[in-house]
Amino acid sequence: MRALYLETLRMLLNTVVCFLIFGAGLELGSYYLQIIAVVMYSSYLIASVERRTTWNATEKKSEYREKFPKK
Repeated sequence: MRALYLETLRMLLNTVVCFLIFGAGLELGSYYLQIIAVVMYSSYLIASVERRTTWNATEKKSEYREKFPKK
């Protein structure tokens, strides 16, 4: 449950930072800042999915060890 709170807090902070960078890009008229904000946010989403996938895989590790023992 603690991991869920930390992940939620991390997502909230990352979203705020990306919105601020994107907003600065709009205000300054800089397409580069806007692109950086979009790339940062999409990178975060991909990393989040990878973390969840890895966590789910490690939870099942003992099950795999029983099915496929080392020779």
